[in-house]
Amino acid sequence: MRHSKLITLSLVFVFTLSVVSTPKVEAQTATSSVEILQLLETIKELQKQITALQEQQATLRNEINQNIQLARQLSLGMSGEDVRTLQEMLATDPDIYPEGLVTGFFGPLTEKAVKKFQEKSGISNVGRVGPQTLSRINQLLTEGAGKSGKIPPGLLKAPGIAKKFPGGLPGTSTTTPSDTVAPVISNSSATSTDTTVSISWNTNEPATGKVWLGTTTPVTTSNSSVKSSASKTTSHSFSFENLATSTLHYYLVSSTDAAGNTSTSTQASISTLE
Repeated sequence: MRHSKLITLSLVFVFTLSVVSTPKVEAQTATSSVEILQLLETIKELQKQITALQEQQATLRNEINQNIQLARQLSLGMSGEDVRTLQEMLATDPDIYPEGLVTGFFGPLTEKAVKKFQEKSGISNVGRVGPQTLSRINQLLTEGAGKSGKIPPGLLKAPGIAKKFPGGLPGTSTTTPSDTVAPVISNSSATSTDTTVSISWNTNEPATGKVWLGTTTPVTTSNSSVKSSASKTTSHSFSFENLATSTLHYYLVSSTDAAGNTSTSTQASISTLE
């Protein structure tokens, strides 16, 4: 009799446990289903964001290709923004354009650099940007910022790209981000006496200073005096003394930051007093 009671109690306990446990299992299943749905919605939203970023990258690549193409042939004596773009490109290779002057004027130094570029590219080194040279330059720029996503050797950065993508081109990766943005030159000014010219300017980051002064335009390293300082600062000032009175002088200023990025001003002029 006692044994029968124990069996009956055991069956009641098992039945009660099954009744109590069933809602908990159903509740857990419902919660898991909600979490999965939320996760799927998050994945869909992330996929939309990835698609939007890919479209943005394609738009930016097209913008770069349009901005850094040379449109006309260039030669000695010409000037303009396309000459400046040419000089910026040539200056990325110190073996081709060691002076690195970016003036917007196609002078003898630019002509010499173009000849070196042509020789390196297997083009007749005539010193002017003719059809073959123009095509080769635009090809390199397009390859550097367009389809391949890689900058060709010797053209480590194309004009304007550093400002658009300080961290690197879309679709490329670098192990260590580097400074590729040149210092910004501002507040450039000059004062004079009868025999002295003083030139000053500021940069937005510590950089060296260099200034060329001459009486012939355009200013080149061969027809001007130069003063420089290796100290890196944001305020730059140099004076030239014992100059001829009542004489028009032309000058350029340049600054280089710690990473080796260089900015050069446009040419300006000032006269000594009588």
